Amino acid sequence: MLARRRKWSALQQLFKANEGLEIKNKPGVYRIRAFTKQGKARCIPRAGGVDREGILHIGEAKNLEARMQMFMRAATKGKAAHHAGREFLEWHFERLIPRENLRVDFIETRTKEQAQRRERALHIEYRKEFLDRPPLDSTSGHKRG
Repeated sequence: MLARRRKWSALQQLFKANEGLEIKNKPGVYRIRAFTKQGKARCIPRAGGVDREGILHIGEAKNLEARMQMFMRAATKGKAAHHAGREFLEWHFERLIPRENLRVDFIETRTKEQAQRRERALHIEYRKEFLDRPPLDSTSGHKRG
């Protein structure tokens, strides 16, 4: 679905021991995805079907690297301004999806405004296909002021 029409980066494991992410300090859109221990995307039942890509969150950032750091801090300690990361921690998603099974892929853009437009388009696509939002998203499809 969302991966076929756009060129996403290679998947990266979010929580790796002693290794940083290979994400640049550039604007872009990103997806946080759930995987099984065997390395396959985790299927997530949604209202209008099954998300076979395991998308938990779709976001945009002025700085992809900093945004992923914020997600990881929020998902482990809840002390960062990343709503999806705090949702992951507060609702105990780790019971089903251990942090080491989270992956991220992204598309770099030239500007933050481009990233915002792509994020909105991705949310609309997801909503149309699944009649739902990704599990960690609460603002998907809303225009920002």
